[in-house]
Amino acid sequence: MSREIPMNSRAIVLTEIEAMGGAERSVLALSRWLMQHDLPHHFVTYVDHVDMAAHAGHPIEVVQLHPEMRATKKIAALRRYFSARPQAPAPLMSGFQPALHATLAGMRGFHCLMHDTPSLFEDSSQLTAKRRLARWVSDKIAAHGLRSGGHTIVTSEYLRDETRRVYGVEADIARMGGLSDPQAFHLRPVQSELRMLSVSRIEANKRIDWILRALAALENASSPLSSQLNWTLDITGRGSQIEAMQSLASELGLTNRVHFLGYISDTELQQIYAQAHLFLMPAVQGYGIPAIEALERGLPVLLHRESGVSDILRSTPWATVIEGGEEGMLPGLRSAISGVVRGIQLEVPLPPLPTEDEWAERVAALCEWL
Repeated sequence: MSREIPMNSRAIVLTEIEAMGGAERSVLALSRWLMQHDLPHHFVTYVDHVDMAAHAGHPIEVVQLHPEMRATKKIAALRRYFSARPQAPAPLMSGFQPALHATLAGMRGFHCLMHDTPSLFEDSSQLTAKRRLARWVSDKIAAHGLRSGGHTIVTSEYLRDETRRVYGVEADIARMGGLSDPQAFHLRPVQSELRMLSVSRIEANKRIDWILRALAALENASSPLSSQLNWTLDITGRGSQIEAMQSLASELGLTNRVHFLGYISDTELQQIYAQAHLFLMPAVQGYGIPAIEALERGLPVLLHRESGVSDILRSTPWATVIEGGEEGMLPGLRSAISGVVRGIQLEVPLPPLPTEDEWAERVAALCEWL
């Protein structure tokens, strides 16, 4: 660490910082709000692989513990750090794994931002008996810490129900929002061209394959989508599935219309957002802040009910919410495209959307950091 951390500094704990995903961006948003309100805070992690400070946009303090990269050594390092801070405010764990490690380190009364639960990424029916047992044990251990006096904070009804079912914890909902910028909003009627956009890590739970197969079905229909208007899909982001998705797009004959852009700068992303007409996010995930960011720009969205943010988007022409398995993707996409082409949202105000500052203030209040 670059300086001594004052005892009144609020700690936000991540295990290893390996990518700048939604969880990392959300705690940076919390950090920004705390800084603006003169509330001392810092991040604690085993190792920061991505130099989170470079992504922050404001000064942050990151304490790297640098233990040997074995579970017992990591947990011992966490125990030593917080044992030396007995009078500090109760820390906030960013996610399930930090909560698990904190519990194993003997910490009690900590708070937890439960971004996702393991059930979102693992189908228990597909797990081996050994893996099911390991997950059951981990859940039971984490539950002990989560029930020890702190607040568990989630973003959606789904995650609230899951934390109750899995951990026996009654979680508090704090809905994440975007960094509100009224100048970013503009209406975008479709004329001769339809530009669709996906912004996410390219992982299995994002269901990019659903999008590609649905678009291929629309192209193979008796009246192909491309005969009605010139369409493209831009997919930004990296991830373990990117090569598989590029291969699938090629197999489906979509390479001329589907563009994998990889990682792009914020400036480039803003330009792509400004040109898009429809945002596609059929993912299964705890929340889905990109949907809020798209709507704030005047960009209609298609999303799955299994994205927690759908809680607040079920009754607006600005959003098409699909349900069930992949069979719902094609009719949902057809409906979403039809809606934006007809402009059904153009005369309707956006639904009330949470803001980043509202979320951060509620989290800070629940952590008793104010």
